[in-house]
Amino acid sequence: MTRFRNLLLSATLAATAYAGAAQAQQYYPPGPPPPFHHHHWHRGDRYFGPRVVVHHWGYYHLAPPPYGYYWVQDEGRFLLIDPNGVIARIYIP
Repeated sequence: MTRFRNLLLSATLAATAYAGAAQAQQYYPPGPPPPFHHHHWHRGDRYFGPRVVVHHWGYYHLAPPPYGYYWVQDEGRFLLIDPNGVIARIYIP
């Protein structure tokens, strides 16, 4: 009986010793790319580039943005950005 009790006690101590290792680790999402980095944007990406908002979208033959959305010009491309900062559409003239 003593042997079983010692085995049970050591199993309990081992389980409590490793309980701290099973906790979730802190996650930090990757930051924006460096400013000198040429980025190929895709639909669904979060836009981290400069916010050069295009107010005269009709001049560039762009569709009017829906409420809350806005057009941004980035390296000759036009990106439609949603209110959360995610690219909804890309237009390359």
